[in-house]
Amino acid sequence: MTYKLNPEAKAFSYTREELFECITKIVAHSASAEARALAIMLVVDDYFTNYVQSDNNGGYCVYECDATDLTDFVRFKLGIGDYDAVDVDEVLK
Repeated sequence: MTYKLNPEAKAFSYTREELFECITKIVAHSASAEARALAIMLVVDDYFTNYVQSDNNGGYCVYECDATDLTDFVRFKLGIGDYDAVDVDEVLK
């Protein structure tokens, strides 16, 4: 079972669905909640690394795009309208 994204993948090649599948595997793992949370943070960091770009001022940023709009992906998975509010408490009910 793979718990990380493919390090050989080209930038912008990961999909939100692949990130979701990876996180799902981590959540289902028998490790402690703290260990699973840390693993999820690593995978999310790995995912966003592919979207970091220069801001042309000596810094870096992640520009908004479909691939980085995780709230939109959650709405899609839950069948919630595009602009409807969604929060963690509602998802975890």
